[in-house]
Amino acid sequence: MSYWTYVRGYIKVDCVGRTQPEIEYILKSILDHMPRITGSEGDVIIHIIKEDGNSSSLSCDEYYDCTNNLVDSYGNKSYKNGWLETQPRFYLLLEGSLRDREFEQTYKETMKFLCRLAKRVSVEDILIKVQGYEQSVIIDNAKPFEEMCEMPSWCNDTHEPAWWEHLMWKRYKDSALPLSLLVKYYYDEEADTEWEKRFNKKK
Repeated sequence: MSYWTYVRGYIKVDCVGRTQPEIEYILKSILDHMPRITGSEGDVIIHIIKEDGNSSSLSCDEYYDCTNNLVDSYGNKSYKNGWLETQPRFYLLLEGSLRDREFEQTYKETMKFLCRLAKRVSVEDILIKVQGYEQSVIIDNAKPFEEMCEMPSWCNDTHEPAWWEHLMWKRYKDSALPLSLLVKYYYDEEADTEWEKRFNKKK
């Protein structure tokens, strides 16, 4: 006879990024590096559901340019009235029927997963049931997880980077562009020198 445990529920998170593809790439990369909640025939599965609508909008793109890739309130591409809209809020649905696991092990792995996740994204709401033989716990208090979130280097006193910062391209000095695009499209002697220096290091 096998022991089974079950994990069911959702976590509402808010993730960082300048465009919708960047937000989703960062979130998926974070999830790819989470500790597993295991079972002998398969681990907990995480479904990513983007919240409807948008919670952020800019009148320019991520390079601070007004382009015809921006979309107006009617859904049309527009130079003058367009917006770059993003939705950084997602629901993560957890689904797991875990074979050959006892309650204590599954609960411990679930808490490890949640604590690691809470360091890398902002947890806004949570409702998860961990169930085993004659035992179950409902995790429904988001407050402790909210307080675990590590702020990015530009928002904390020590300037220590958050884990996900390496996934975002860096703007070069006072430019809105990354170094590679600044070198490609503009004459900037300092940027050209820096690019050559970095290029030569790779050889």
